[in-house]
Amino acid sequence: MSLTENLMIMVMGLYGASVLAVVPLRRSYGRALRIGHAITFLASLSLLAFTVEAWLRGPLSFSWFGVPFHVDGLSLILCLVLSILGMATSLYSPSYMEVYERLGRGWLYVVLYSTFMASMVLVVTVSNMLWFLFFWEAMTLSSYLLIVWEADEESVRRAGWRYFVTMHLASTLPLLLAAGIMYSEAGSLDFSVLASSHLGLSPLLYLLFLIGFGSKAGVFPLHFWLPDAHPAAPSNVSALLSGVMIKVAVYGLIRSTCFILKPSEPFGFAVALVGTVTLTIGTLYALRQTDAKRLLAYHSVGQMGYIWLGVGVGIFFIAKGGSWAAFGVMAMAAGLFHLVNHALFKGLLFLSAGSVLYRTGTRDLNRLGGLGRLMPVTALFTFVAAMSIAGVPPLNGFMSKWLIYQSTFLSRSGWFVLFGVFALFISAATLASFIKFYTAQFEGSRGEAVGDIREVPAGMLAGKGLLTSLCVLFGVLPGLVLPLLTDPGSAVTGVSVRIGSVWSANVIPTTGAGASHFNPLLFVLVLVVLTAAALAALPLKKSSRRGRIWTTGEPVPSADYGLRAMHYYGPFEHHIDWLYRTGSRVADGCGRTVAAASAAYIRLCRALSDACSSVGRAVSRAGAGYERHAGEEFLDEAIVSPIVDIIKGSASVLEDVLSNQRLMTVIALAFLTAVVVILLAGGV
Repeated sequence: MSLTENLMIMVMGLYGASVLAVVPLRRSYGRALRIGHAITFLASLSLLAFTVEAWLRGPLSFSWFGVPFHVDGLSLILCLVLSILGMATSLYSPSYMEVYERLGRGWLYVVLYSTFMASMVLVVTVSNMLWFLFFWEAMTLSSYLLIVWEADEESVRRAGWRYFVTMHLASTLPLLLAAGIMYSEAGSLDFSVLASSHLGLSPLLYLLFLIGFGSKAGVFPLHFWLPDAHPAAPSNVSALLSGVMIKVAVYGLIRSTCFILKPSEPFGFAVALVGTVTLTIGTLYALRQTDAKRLLAYHSVGQMGYIWLGVGVGIFFIAKGGSWAAFGVMAMAAGLFHLVNHALFKGLLFLSAGSVLYRTGTRDLNRLGGLGRLMPVTALFTFVAAMSIAGVPPLNGFMSKWLIYQSTFLSRSGWFVLFGVFALFISAATLASFIKFYTAQFEGSRGEAVGDIREVPAGMLAGKGLLTSLCVLFGVLPGLVLPLLTDPGSAVTGVSVRIGSVWSANVIPTTGAGASHFNPLLFVLVLVVLTAAALAALPLKKSSRRGRIWTTGEPVPSADYGLRAMHYYGPFEHHIDWLYRTGSRVADGCGRTVAAASAAYIRLCRALSDACSSVGRAVSRAGAGYERHAGEEFLDEAIVSPIVDIIKGSASVLEDVLSNQRLMTVIALAFLTAVVVILLAGGV
């Protein structure tokens, strides 16, 4: 057994150990969190070691208990993201989860956290579609239970239910249909067998994969669940949902449509188009939000659009082949680079929003302000994350966005150039949104929710500090991670591509379309020199005098003249109000669809319950009548009466089961497990 496989066993073993360690600590909330997350930190650190070792040794295939696994460059990109976010949230969570101590169940939180992390690792490494769907469902179920952690709040229950129903109707169901079609065509669900088979009905498969993975990724118009679900969850969970889980859908999209199926030009164009619409709508909706976590949730939608744009352009040119294949590899690497970067700065932003919530008890930007002097380290980390997502050089968000822009501008395609123009414009809107996000919390006078507070505990700062340092490092030295990001495209095309060196990045098409270079380290040096020269020439002088606000003689408190989050960009929002109205109608329509599906599911359960009750009552009456008229006979006592009692009891139990939705969920999961065992026994 190789070192790489041993490291993978260690990762799974540590996640399992965290579960076993906290079960005996059910009465000790704080100890369960500290011990559980100490072990999950080690698991994430082991996952990082596994990622580095597997990258050095190359693709790896192995099997555990009959479950096949295959680890390649695409898997390792997601493992890298999982390991980094896992370490950050494990450091952050023990202190942050103190705010939920009133709910208890610290041990259960650690169990769900470990299950969620382990299921995502298994999803991106398993090499059989059946097991992929099984772990996909485990990921969905554990994330749902984490989202509804504050289940005593009606808004949380409603957001969780919308997420749960949407994921099964718009994600799991299309993927199950696709798996059924592929099995009927290939006779197997193993990835290697599917890839070597000439699958028919491929347009339908592309559509099913687009819907199934698009809904989990939160792309338009299947994004309506995300702005409610992410704010409902605890902030450390939100960081994982936005930073990792929705990225697993990108992994599934590339794995299914580039490695199992063949890259397709129309499909690549469709992915790029969906990405462009998504980044536009998600960011413009984020611009008007005044709830910190809801603003970040809409930006998750918008930033996923950037990722889909880069990946879509890559799929298009990989499918085009010839001299454009290398360009497609670079475009896909650009999208995957933004996937990694978004995990870093969006995870950091959610953890920073959680820090503010931890100290002030509110997410309302209108009630905040002046926190920069009270929480200076959090303010610095938030500033780095805000500038990163806005694409300000030399941070990591700029590098990946720059590569995406070059992939569109150098494509010699009018449509892709137009998509790139949209992406460039929306990046300015992103900057505007995060100017509001940062200044409304950390600048100006103290808001009404800001009292005598202090910086968050050291563990929370350590988790944020890890992500902040990587936002800077991957921006200044992009070559540290770019070689890994070109591996998926190279594996599909067989074309080896190098995007610059450790110190720089470049896009050089082999089609005569021009070239583009950027050296972030040189940019930093020039920026430092210019800043030093400006400070030397124009020394800053801070005035100690502060004038009073002129209220035109009216007795209006000066605090009422303060600029709050609701006042930002009002005229601009007014001009695009038509977009917000249209989006509200679309979201309402999707919400009604989910509500109707939920109601239909509940009606079905009730109908089954009523039918079972009717059968039970009929059997009870028949049994009672038989007992009254048949007399006491040995045959009756020995055979008929026990059967009647069994049927009556079964009907009563079945009625109780069908009326309990949570128990129905557990039974459904158990049924899925049984199906998996049966199919494995049949040689699937």
